Amino acid sequence: MAARFFSKVQIGKEDPGARGTAVAATKILLGKVPAVKSDRKPTIPDENVGIRARGIRSVIHQYLYTNTLSTEHGYFQQMPWVFGSLKGGVTPAEQTPAQSDFLWTQTPSLVTGVSNNPDSSTIELGDDVQAFEAEFAMLERIRISGQVAQGMEVSPVNVEVDFFSRQLTPTTFTPALSLPAAEPLNAKLARLYVDTAWAGIGSSELANILRGFDIEILTGLHPKFAGSGAKYFNGFGEGIITATANFTLEGTSAADALFDAQQASTFQAVRLQINGGAIGTGVNHSLKIDIGGVWEDVSPLGGEDRGDNLHTATLVDHYDSTGAKLLQVATITNVSSY
Repeated sequence: MAARFFSKVQIGKEDPGARGTAVAATKILLGKVPAVKSDRKPTIPDENVGIRARGIRSVIHQYLYTNTLSTEHGYFQQMPWVFGSLKGGVTPAEQTPAQSDFLWTQTPSLVTGVSNNPDSSTIELGDDVQAFEAEFAMLERIRISGQVAQGMEVSPVNVEVDFFSRQLTPTTFTPALSLPAAEPLNAKLARLYVDTAWAGIGSSELANILRGFDIEILTGLHPKFAGSGAKYFNGFGEGIITATANFTLEGTSAADALFDAQQASTFQAVRLQINGGAIGTGVNHSLKIDIGGVWEDVSPLGGEDRGDNLHTATLVDHYDSTGAKLLQVATITNVSSY
């Protein structure tokens, strides 16, 4: 009998020179296992053959496996894998000698002629009855969201990713992987910074007003199909990268200043930073997501909590020629590979 508690997701980073060649998993990914779904859809041609039936055959022309992985209680150690679809092939830099506090800078290039060399993975998912394997997996959407609880409840950060991959194949799990040590992402430790230029990003904190955040990044990655000897996709393309950030804020004068910036269509460089515990005697776990753009909408009195008015604000990205940036991402955590 298949048991939910024996279900799991495992991942392994593929060789960038041999994407699509399945590899053994190296990490267990914490979170819930999604419904597996299928990678192909049969079509019954509508044909007239002299019988009272719509068709007599079925055909399958192409394969493509897509799904969503969600970690309701996200953790720092998974972020280098997540952002490997923005910038791959990154070698992290240890910040303190012999303390394993590795900085992963995964800011994508936006200029022509430069590939971000995004990572691809083999994903294993299933249960104790059947495991499945999906190779050449890449993330096309990344969503990071959290709400600050207003009591002693939990304030997790949800990490959700949509991926595509070549196909789904029954397999067996890579055995004997260690359970991951996970430093949790805590929405209560999230901090918001708003500056007027990339040069000063992270300088001006909007202190004690952040209630919630929801950031969505579209990586621009997409599968590319062409005629060949296989029914799955042949390669991938790198399209436009976009980022949108929604915030819920205390209705203070600092939040009102965002309304003024929205009215004037003023460029702003916004940082969401989440800190964690210390790594040995080195620096702390941290996640920094920086987005440059304008406030598409700022709504004073956009919400209410126990008599307190709240603002809601939506930032949409645009490239800033002065800072020559749109999005940058950096994680410090205690893993050097994935």
